[in-house]
Amino acid sequence: MAPKTWLGVHLAPSISRSNFATYLFAVFISSGYAGALSVLQPGLLHVMGIAEDTQAMLTGYLGALQELVFILLLGAAGALSDRIGRRPVYVFGLALTGLGFILYPHASSIPQLVAFRLLVAVGSAAMIGMMVTVVADYAAEDSRGRANGLQAMAATLGAFVPPILASLPRVFSGRGFDELAAQQWTFAVGGALGLIAAVVALAGLAPKVLQTAATVRESLTSTLIGGLKAARDPQTALSYGAAFISRGDLAVTGAFISLWLVQYGTRELGLSASEAMFQLAVPRVLATVAGALLGAVIMGKIADRISRVSAVALASGLAAVIYSAVFLISDPTADWVIGLLFVMGIAEISAFVSSQALVGQQAPEAYRGATIGFFGVAGAFGILLGTSGGGVLFAKISPSAPFVLFGALNFAVFIWSLWLRNYLSNQTAAKGQVPESAIATSQ
Repeated sequence: MAPKTWLGVHLAPSISRSNFATYLFAVFISSGYAGALSVLQPGLLHVMGIAEDTQAMLTGYLGALQELVFILLLGAAGALSDRIGRRPVYVFGLALTGLGFILYPHASSIPQLVAFRLLVAVGSAAMIGMMVTVVADYAAEDSRGRANGLQAMAATLGAFVPPILASLPRVFSGRGFDELAAQQWTFAVGGALGLIAAVVALAGLAPKVLQTAATVRESLTSTLIGGLKAARDPQTALSYGAAFISRGDLAVTGAFISLWLVQYGTRELGLSASEAMFQLAVPRVLATVAGALLGAVIMGKIADRISRVSAVALASGLAAVIYSAVFLISDPTADWVIGLLFVMGIAEISAFVSSQALVGQQAPEAYRGATIGFFGVAGAFGILLGTSGGGVLFAKISPSAPFVLFGALNFAVFIWSLWLRNYLSNQTAAKGQVPESAIATSQ
C-alpha cells in the first residue's frame, strides 16, 4: 500500500493529512511566539514607567532567564512526551504560553514581570520542544528532509506575526484606549493565538506517539538518561553541534542586523530611529526572510537526496562563507548587502533544516522526544552565545564581529561533518553495510 502523501511528504503510517496540517499551524503560532516578546516588550517597559537604563538590563536578564529555563526543561519535556505522547505536551505548552502573554502586561512590579516571564518560558520550552520533535514522528524516513523544509517555511511565515502584533498598540490607542490598556489588549490578542492553537492542536494532532514496551516500563529519569546517551552516536552528536550553530546563526541575524542598520542610519545618515528602521532595516530583513523561505524548500529536497551528514556539511559550509563575508561590509546600506542577506537567509535556514533532519533520522524511537529535547538544549546554548557573547563583540569590536564568530563556528561544523562523512563511508566499505544515510543509532 502506497504511503499517504501531503505536499510532497510521505507520512508515517499512523499519521493523517489533517494531523500534519494541524502540526504546521501549531508551528506557525509557535514560531510567532519565538520573536513576539522581543518586539512587544520594549513598549510595555516604557509604559510601565521603568527607567531606560533599567530597561536594557531587565531585557537582558529576562532573555537570559528564558534561555536558562529552556536549557533546564527542553530535555525533560521531550522525555515526558516519550511517555505520555506529544499532543498533551504541545497543548500544554501552547496554552501556558498564551496564558503568560495575557498576564504579562498586568504586572505591577518587576518581580511580577519575572514571574509571568517564567510562565511564558516554561510554556515555550514545551512548545518549542514539541515543534521540533513532532515532525520526526509524522514524516516517513525518505521524506524527513522535505517535512523539515515545510516546517521551516511555516516557522519563517510565523516570523511575520510579531510585527503585526507590534502594530496593534497604535490601533487600540487610536480607538481611545490609554497606553497601558492598548498594551494589555495587544498582549491579550497574542495570548489568544496560543489558546486557539492549543484547542486546534488538541483536536487535530495525533492522539499518542507509538511507544515501545521498554519506554512504558522505564521511569521518566531513565527515559531522560536514554536521550542523553543517544549523543554517543556520532551522527547524533553532529546534529547537536549543528543545532548549536544553526540556532546561533538565527539569533545573531535577528539580534544584530536591524541594530546595525538603525545605528548606522541615525549616526551616519541623520535619520530618526523609526525612519532608519523603515527605510533601511525592513527591506533587508525582508530579503533575509525571502532567502529563508527559498532555502527551506531547497534544503528540504536536498536532505532527502543526499546523506543527512552531507546536507549538514553543505549547509554549514555555505553559512561559514556567508557569515564570514560580513567582515567585508563597511556600509550596511550598500546595494550588494541585500544580496548577501538574501543568501544568508538561505544559509541559516539550511543549517536549521539539515540539522533537524539528521537528529530526526538518528533519534532512537524509544527516546526520540528526549533526544530531540537535548538537541533543543544545544540550540539554546547557541542562542545564548549568539545574543550575549555576540552583544559584547558587537559593542567592543565591531558590528560584523558576531557574524564572523559564527562563520568560524560554522566552518568547524563543516570540517566535523566532512570528517564524519569519510569515517562513515570507510565503515560502510569495511563492513559492507547499508549507506551512511541509513545507519541508525544503536542503544
